[in-house]
Amino acid sequence: MDNCIAEHIIKHPEDCSLLFVKNDEQLLSVHEHTHRPLASIYKLIILLAYVAQCKKGNIHPNDQIHFNQLKRYWIHWIDPNFLKWYERLKSEKKIKKDCVALKEVVKGMLEYSCNTNTDYLLATIGVATVNEQLKKYHITNHNPVIPICTSVLVSIRDAGMSHTPVSLGTIAQESFEYMIEGKRIEGLDLNLLNDFDYEMQCRWSDLLPHASVHTYVDILKQLQALQKETKDLQDVMSWFGQLKTYKEYTGGMKLGYTPIVFNAALYMSDASGNEYQLVYFLNNLTTHQKQAIELASNDFNLKLLKNPAFVDQLIHQVTHVNIC
Repeated sequence: MDNCIAEHIIKHPEDCSLLFVKNDEQLLSVHEHTHRPLASIYKLIILLAYVAQCKKGNIHPNDQIHFNQLKRYWIHWIDPNFLKWYERLKSEKKIKKDCVALKEVVKGMLEYSCNTNTDYLLATIGVATVNEQLKKYHITNHNPVIPICTSVLVSIRDAGMSHTPVSLGTIAQESFEYMIEGKRIEGLDLNLLNDFDYEMQCRWSDLLPHASVHTYVDILKQLQALQKETKDLQDVMSWFGQLKTYKEYTGGMKLGYTPIVFNAALYMSDASGNEYQLVYFLNNLTTHQKQAIELASNDFNLKLLKNPAFVDQLIHQVTHVNIC
């Protein structure tokens, strides 16, 4: 097939999940109920919590956040995108007196996948409050959302232990709460990052929260419905509308990646009123595979959205290898 993601799914079905839905009709399904590492896709749960807290009036999108508050959670090794986001804000003159609006922090979490912003929002909203969204929206079979910085440090410190996503998440959350209070956590310090090599990053990737593409299509439907009526969500997803690649569509997107994972979750509407949800999780990638897949992702998404013949061909191929 004329796209390396499609070819990868056909050749390596055991490491792939995909669900493509149009107007509530499943067009293509590959291991839709298999749980896989989410990488940054789980930041969509934080987005749901942000919208809920805005509606309650507990936070406001225009609240001014000083960069000193954000930098408390910034570890360059874990979040190199933070500086790229900061430079973008400067060029757009969105920083006033070293402060930025809360909605821009949320945008940075979504567009640049800033882990710093993620942990700041978890501290501001509360990890427990974020995880309450899983119950509110009846999201089952989803590991709890966890902070990034302490999950990395705990995974390195406890490299000799047999952690699961749940056990790592529990310790990472407890450590995060101590960190917020300014307390020192025994055995956790930045020197651990000297050991955060490729092998350790792969191990950490496998311990991130897991869920299925089926679950995330349901989450996308919730977001798509909310976006029609919720200005707070429209504001933070406005970056998607600036992507020329998807100029014929409205909606939102989140990517997630680690050294061995590439995940994507998109919800879109076209000019005819058709609604789409597309989620795919690709795991256990080699460096070469991941680089090729990153470059091919927009082409793959648009082929599914615009080319029924491509969809039919992929359906035939995945049915042929018995992975639907």
